[in-house]
Amino acid sequence: MKGILKFTLLCYCLFSLVCASVVEANADSGKYLIQKKESVVTGKVKGEDGVSLPGVNVLVKGTSIGTITDIDGIFSITIPSSESVLEFSFIGMQNQVINVKAGDNLEIVLNPAIEMISDVVVVGYGTVKKSDLTGSVSSVKAEDLKLSPSSTFDQALQGRAAGVQVVQNSGVPGGGTSIRIRGTSSVNASSEPLYVIDGMLINTDVGEMSVEGIGPNIGPLASINPNDIESIEVLKDASASAIYGSRGANGVILITTKRGKSGIGKIELDCYYGVQEVANKLDLLNAKQYAELVNEANINAGFNPIYVNPSNLGEGTDWQDELFRIAHMSNYQLSISGGNKKTTYAISGSYFNQEGLVIGSDFDRYSFRVNLDSEINSYLTAGSSLSFSGITSNKVETGPGSLSGGVVANALQISPILPVYDDNIEGGYTYEHDRKDAVGNPIAAAREYDSKTTSYRFLGNAYLKFKLAKDLVFKTTIGVDALTSKNRSFGPKFLKQAQSSKGEAFISDLQTLTWLNENTINYKYQVNEDHKLDALAGFTMQQFNNEYLNAIAFDFPDSKTGYHNIGAALNPQKPINGESEWSMVSYLGRINYNIKEKYLITLSGRVDGSSKFSEGEKYGFFPSGALAWRASEEEFIKSLDLFSNLKVRLSYGKIGNQSIPPYNSLALVGHVGQGVFNSDTGSEVIAGQEPLSYPNEGLKWETTKQANIGLDIGIIDNKIALTVDFYKKKTSDLLLSTPIPFTSGFGATLLNVGNVENKGFDLDLRTVNIDKE
Repeated sequence: MKGILKFTLLCYCLFSLVCASVVEANADSGKYLIQKKESVVTGKVKGEDGVSLPGVNVLVKGTSIGTITDIDGIFSITIPSSESVLEFSFIGMQNQVINVKAGDNLEIVLNPAIEMISDVVVVGYGTVKKSDLTGSVSSVKAEDLKLSPSSTFDQALQGRAAGVQVVQNSGVPGGGTSIRIRGTSSVNASSEPLYVIDGMLINTDVGEMSVEGIGPNIGPLASINPNDIESIEVLKDASASAIYGSRGANGVILITTKRGKSGIGKIELDCYYGVQEVANKLDLLNAKQYAELVNEANINAGFNPIYVNPSNLGEGTDWQDELFRIAHMSNYQLSISGGNKKTTYAISGSYFNQEGLVIGSDFDRYSFRVNLDSEINSYLTAGSSLSFSGITSNKVETGPGSLSGGVVANALQISPILPVYDDNIEGGYTYEHDRKDAVGNPIAAAREYDSKTTSYRFLGNAYLKFKLAKDLVFKTTIGVDALTSKNRSFGPKFLKQAQSSKGEAFISDLQTLTWLNENTINYKYQVNEDHKLDALAGFTMQQFNNEYLNAIAFDFPDSKTGYHNIGAALNPQKPINGESEWSMVSYLGRINYNIKEKYLITLSGRVDGSSKFSEGEKYGFFPSGALAWRASEEEFIKSLDLFSNLKVRLSYGKIGNQSIPPYNSLALVGHVGQGVFNSDTGSEVIAGQEPLSYPNEGLKWETTKQANIGLDIGIIDNKIALTVDFYKKKTSDLLLSTPIPFTSGFGATLLNVGNVENKGFDLDLRTVNIDKE
């Protein structure tokens, strides 16, 4: 027993000596092995709403020691000394730096990165802090779009950006709109802005998205679900849009869709339902008043009155009440988003339905979107944006090439004495107006003229981003925009609109495909505390192709099968088909230079080469420059304690327009019929050919030069923000269809002729009136 006690005592003494020597050996460095457990710092990280944040990066500043929070937001980290500095970072949140001591148990609250949400705007091929903008850019966020539910985002844009005019081309649900940024810049070339969705340049040229003058019922942007949009930036001046070169003359609209954020997965269901009705009908004569007016007109002209007793006619038919209806509109969207430190995702599906105010018209859209981003390793990031949509639109039609508003005009002109229906007439409707200049029954046209468009669109791109060095990033993107559209129309012979054709059917199929490859390299370098450089260079390629088939037939003895059996027509026309193609290559560059956060310089340029123009005129160079002075950063302005933002901007640049159909610089030849030639061997049928266009070997770009002076003012922490821009832009070498001498064999050709000038100012005032829950 005594031996055991002695052995135990000996072990204890040896252990004490070892511990003492270890403590003494590490006394100077403060590393006590016995106290290593006390070097652990624990805690929990939450958001400002109290919800735990998983996946938050926790790093010992100045070292590679780090960890991430678990699903409950809890972390544990061993610090290398008794006192250290921990840095907490999370996507979408402000970084937080905390001084800690060994043994601390922390509770960290991360706040949203306000600058990321509100003060960063998308520009061509990148993003920039709003405070560093040198060009004229208007930004619209997702919460603004939700304020006015609409079938397409371009309708929601109306009234939300100074200098941007949005006009709906028709009352058709889902119908296209015309957007003009700082006026109309062209005559025959398109004046529509360029649309860029998640980096994919979208073709919206109606001439290329329709079939031989019979266009689709829907606008080219109707397939985009407004609820998927995170923000819209409108690039208005040359400095902002010159990076898009030959397609920036009419401004650029950049659309960024919603992407996932790391953290707990979110499931959101968004539904709304509403009704629409005509705000104000025209006050027209009823049947009694109309009869009295007709009688008075006949008496004044020396004729007998038409109606014996107008009082017996009463109110008659209110054609506006018959044509218009209370229209229902609904939308249902389910979205899932989330991710971790490495991979984020955003998935959404939606269904939208809108009835037209005119009976017989409606619009249905279903869409599906997947956005993915993944950090594969420390130097490689990949991502994609994929969307698919299907649209069905029923449009009120009154004949080939006519406007849907024709039935509205007829409803205002047709006699209120006539009833809507007449069982004694084929089709069961009153046929036409019983007075001079007869018009057809608008209710019959709205209900019985069948015009339907079905389209499917796939829009997607994928990117790879390589971090070549600390401040050097290379990005390559490939994108595809594929559209299939079918248009079917039929007017039965008992309609006034089909009187001359004895029944008419139109069938058109359209397929378009655009592919785009963009390659950019971006270099960000901080020279010193006062000087920052951001340089971009790139090379892009794009190609567009469309194919169409169009069939027309007249004289249908039986209207039951409609366009489903076009072969039943007694007067079929020859089918028409065709295809077209164009391509572009581009070289681009931009330099942003920041001096002391006060003086900002932007230089950009793009070289575009287009297949649409003549040899020797295919390439154009489009440069721009801008300067900005952030006066609010000057000490003498700060001393006023008045401005939270005060910036003066000046820009000038040259941009182009190439929005014309291809082949205008070439001599085209087409089929014109057949001829019979007699010879000794008999008769021979020969197909004839003729020139279709007069070639213009000098055809080149339209060029727009634009100057802009802007002033940004913010007071009371930018709760009152005023932006004023004065601009002047002049377009020269207009692409204009110009008459030429008939001795050439043609009446007109496309030439570079004339100038157009726009000048004016944009005024944008935004105020935050309530800033609390």
